[in-house]
Amino acid sequence: METGATVAEMGRTMRTDVVDRVPPARKWQESDGTKARQGSRPLPTAAQVMSRQPRTIDSQASLFSAWGQLHGEHNRHLVVIDDGVRPIGVLDERDIALAWPPGPLGAHHLPVYKLLRFRTRPRVRAEDDVAKVAAAMLGVREDALPVVDDDGRLLGLVTVWQCLELLAGARACDRQGHLIVESAPLGSREPD
Repeated sequence: METGATVAEMGRTMRTDVVDRVPPARKWQESDGTKARQGSRPLPTAAQVMSRQPRTIDSQASLFSAWGQLHGEHNRHLVVIDDGVRPIGVLDERDIALAWPPGPLGAHHLPVYKLLRFRTRPRVRAEDDVAKVAAAMLGVREDALPVVDDDGRLLGLVTVWQCLELLAGARACDRQGHLIVESAPLGSREPD
């Protein structure tokens, strides 16, 4: 449709020029997704934006213990780890509430690894840039991913909030629409 065209809908005439004034979407990154543009610095890595000491819980611990760790410290995420400090998955309050068993003692006897049995185990490596981290989060529809070393051991946790803080700190786009990245002030960040 052209700007200013009219459309008849249920006997009324509507103008469409508002819809046609929407600017085309900007291209935020080059096709490889790793650099904002030549001459600017590369995107930050997962290691640069992650929480370095996320709350963890052993896979054999009870659901009740997991609830206590999340609720008592006002943390949003809890990384479930095995004996080798390798992440099995990430839980939040919603996961625990949905899996809460009936009865007064059910939560004391249910190990947290059972909540993660049929889930995928997404994780990112410390050297992955935030574009790759965000793509992984979108792909598995998770808001937090463990960051692991070469042996698969937990190094930290990166959350959607950290990615958003990074975007909030982006100062501008150049004339070609490429993102120019600056670090966001992280002083008021809540624990994770």
